[in-house]
Amino acid sequence: MEPEQKVTSVVQKNAQPITIKLKRSAKGIYTWEIQVADETADATLYTINYLDGELRKLYVEREVKT
Repeated sequence: MEPEQKVTSVVQKNAQPITIKLKRSAKGIYTWEIQVADETADATLYTINYLDGELRKLYVEREVKT
């Protein structure tokens, strides 16, 4: 009789799943860095694309208007 095997897996969740680093240059131009930790690559890409679009609406369109 074979001994019963128990399998344990460890799933590490990122304490900060989304980080956005926003910078403004001396000329008033905004740049950003987005870091996302999500369950799947598709979910990660979706989140990055969404956040990038929102940041562009707030900061890039503002630069064009002024």
